[in-house]
Amino acid sequence: MAAHFCAAFLLAGCATDAPVSRTAGKVDGTLTRFPVLDNAVVIAAPAGYCIDAPGSRSDSHDAFVLLASCRAVTGREDAPTPRRPGLLTASVDGTTVGRAFPSEQEFAAFFDTTRGEALLSSTGNSDHIAIREHFAKDGAYFVHALERNDSDVLDGQSWRTIFEVNGRMVTATLRDVPDHPIPSQAGMRIVEDFASRIAAASPRMR
Repeated sequence: MAAHFCAAFLLAGCATDAPVSRTAGKVDGTLTRFPVLDNAVVIAAPAGYCIDAPGSRSDSHDAFVLLASCRAVTGREDAPTPRRPGLLTASVDGTTVGRAFPSEQEFAAFFDTTRGEALLSSTGNSDHIAIREHFAKDGAYFVHALERNDSDVLDGQSWRTIFEVNGRMVTATLRDVPDHPIPSQAGMRIVEDFASRIAAASPRMR
């Protein structure tokens, strides 16, 4: 089971160089949603966020999608920006089709291990991670963590929700950015909203 978690969390480092599609929904010329994995999952940006296509990767097996404020993505001062700016990512693992989604107990046990903590770290070092809380809600699993690397770029909080869409394991992640700390519960609401938008935008497949 640990391999399933690794795949879902590490797609940013192992995805292919295939470019994401630019043919999906746009607002004022910016990408706000697009389908991945043969249209099984549709990544939908929350208000004020846009998809950074050059920073995203997708192929037929997995996908990694990076989102930031539309102002940051476009460089336009008049572009929308979220009320609480941060970095959003969505990782989709297509190799989980046909496998049972991990239970609440399995998730809880995994994130209580050193390996689980290491997967939350941008450097892979569990010593840099402090998990603030992790819990199940409405069929998804949430993790809030704090990372300390003595680096303005890598330090900060992250919020994740792991859920299933059409048999694919999806990990939606929010990271706060320097000079823009996000309160704990606000971060959880943002990542929950992001996950809800992905689920709502994706087709219902049997």
